[in-house]
Amino acid sequence: MSRTMIAGAIASTVFLSACTTTPDAAVAQATAAYNKSLAEVDAAAAAATGDKAPVIRQYQQLATDNPTRGEPWSRIAQIYFNEGRYSLAISAAEESLRRDPSSRQAKSITAVGGLRLAARSIEDLGKDSSLSGDANADAYRLAALLRETLGLSVLVPAGPEARPAPTRRAAAPSPAPSSSSAAAPTPVAAARPAPVAAPRPAPAAPAPRAGGGNPFDALK
Repeated sequence: MSRTMIAGAIASTVFLSACTTTPDAAVAQATAAYNKSLAEVDAAAAAATGDKAPVIRQYQQLATDNPTRGEPWSRIAQIYFNEGRYSLAISAAEESLRRDPSSRQAKSITAVGGLRLAARSIEDLGKDSSLSGDANADAYRLAALLRETLGLSVLVPAGPEARPAPTRRAAAPSPAPSSSSAAAPTPVAAARPAPVAAPRPAPAAPAPRAGGGNPFDALK
């Protein structure tokens, strides 16, 4: 067998093997590899008990390798939310929503994180007695809106240093006038009966016209 025939056979084999890998198969392989990597990082996050910075970096690397995937950003947002770092949690959740607008977890973190940031700001404003003006009024309006949305009567519970609300004293009753200083009652004049007007005689009905005219002419 000549070298030309051997080279042609090898080329045909390579070509046929390349044709067997369809685009759907390539996507499936990439998805399987991504799911495996995500599961490994999830296991590392569940095992981590202290600083989560290494786990966050692993999720960030996974997000870089898979730029269309929103799950790594959602995991990062959850870690920041659990640590009370709501600004970073909202930023990561927004990255997840850009890639997966239907992510319920990212939407929840964005909403609840924003409410907790607002409640924290309102609490800080309440401690600042020198603050006045539109910012203070807007904060109270926002607090009322948050109470209505969350169904809470008190948004930020008062601390032990809170002052009790002042109580109003009941007004003392005025003393009754003494018998010596009481004025004598003024006599009331007898009411005169009002004159009764004489009844007016009813107007006479007009005489009917000759020839049996329009019966409604009397109303004109």
